Amino acid sequence: MLNQVGVLSIQVHNMEKSVDFYTNVLGFEISKRYGENIVTLKQEAFTIVLETAEEVHTNPKQYVLPGIISENLDGDIVNLKSKGVKMVFDEPRPCPPGRYTIIEDPTGNQLELIEFSK
Repeated sequence: MLNQVGVLSIQVHNMEKSVDFYTNVLGFEISKRYGENIVTLKQEAFTIVLETAEEVHTNPKQYVLPGIISENLDGDIVNLKSKGVKMVFDEPRPCPPGRYTIIEDPTGNQLELIEFSK
């Protein structure tokens, strides 16, 4: 059956800037490097792959939006802003399961930060 996501690949322009963003800004750890153009990040549910691409097509209407769980969205926003991360929204927005905001990585890929209601 094809009912389990095993890998999420994120295409990036600059691997070192992207590795810095995902590790030093978001807190992921590198699992393995496969040469200069592919890096996997440690993740329990499935593997996240950063892959250098000659052309990255960033679309203002992104159809797949990776979501990163936040335990303290307000605190995470303050921390990310202090590190110069581009925020799509000025303030968190409500959603049925809680609140969220959207940030961009160095390539312009959008990531959702979501805090579930307690």
